[in-house]
Amino acid sequence: MTIAGLLLIVASALKAHQMLTEPIVSKGLWESWHFFLIAVPLEMGLGIWLVSGLFRKAGWLLGVLSFGFFIGVTAYKAATGELSCGCFGKVSVNPWITLLTIDVPLFLLLLIFFPRGEKLLPPPWPHPFHCLAVAIPACLFLGALVPTLVFNKPPDRGETYVVIKPGNWQVNPKPKPNHVPIVVDPNIEPNLTVPIVEPNLPAHQTAAEPNEADLPDWQLMLNHVDIADQLRTGVKIVLFYHYDCPDCAVAIPLYNQYSKELASDEEIQFAFIKGPPYGPEDQDPVLADTTALVGKLDQSRDWIFESPLIFLLKDGRLVKWWLVEYPDFDRLLQIILTAE
Repeated sequence: MTIAGLLLIVASALKAHQMLTEPIVSKGLWESWHFFLIAVPLEMGLGIWLVSGLFRKAGWLLGVLSFGFFIGVTAYKAATGELSCGCFGKVSVNPWITLLTIDVPLFLLLLIFFPRGEKLLPPPWPHPFHCLAVAIPACLFLGALVPTLVFNKPPDRGETYVVIKPGNWQVNPKPKPNHVPIVVDPNIEPNLTVPIVEPNLPAHQTAAEPNEADLPDWQLMLNHVDIADQLRTGVKIVLFYHYDCPDCAVAIPLYNQYSKELASDEEIQFAFIKGPPYGPEDQDPVLADTTALVGKLDQSRDWIFESPLIFLLKDGRLVKWWLVEYPDFDRLLQIILTAE
């Protein structure tokens, strides 16, 4: 029970640290921010309970049920090919490793070493000093933990990370010509000393070079790609990937075949951009003989995004994007032909 309690405290502390230091982006329930907001204090509280020794049999029963639940969730993630169990915050651990070395062994050990000779519920009650020394500080701490997580939720962009949320992107319209129509009144003599008045420009148009923080996220990503200049001309289908992404392992060979079929067409090109962490070269899904452009997103910050992430660009302008899906070439060609 002590080992299980300490593990729960460490796991919940790592998840709380993740919630306070970077936004959580997930398409699933088990790694969503709202689920963590409920799970972290409950997991932390159970860990403190198991370590404290208060009401041991009731705590033991709740621990057994919890680890049985953990086995179900982790087994589901392992069976569906998830890359991390999500149990330890930023620390990525394969679900199979968590299942076979932590969840199942601790579940069995709890069943074997159950507290004998104790009632499930009191009486007898624990010593008042023991109860006050554990229960009151734990309740105060857990009560302050939730508002701390809520009011210190990180923004989508920080000094060391950027969260890519394509659903929030808006493509700026093409700027209108910067001129003011002149109306000449024949009854009024022209005044050559009237100063020229600049028109009011939209907020995204400035005379100076725009600040990087004000750019849409897709432009920000391109600014940190080593082959960015090659992506700003012609039609480019740009696929951002992670080396250990199962969907990318399916999409990349498909798009690589499209690229080979278009090898003689310089106007339409495919590009594969790897995102950090890069991983070993022998595990890179992009083969050395690819005809597509190949580049990488730099490591100047943590890029938090799901993959594959696909941009369809035309002369450096975003036409359409896809997240965790990869349209076939007929669909891509239809969009290219209808794009302005």
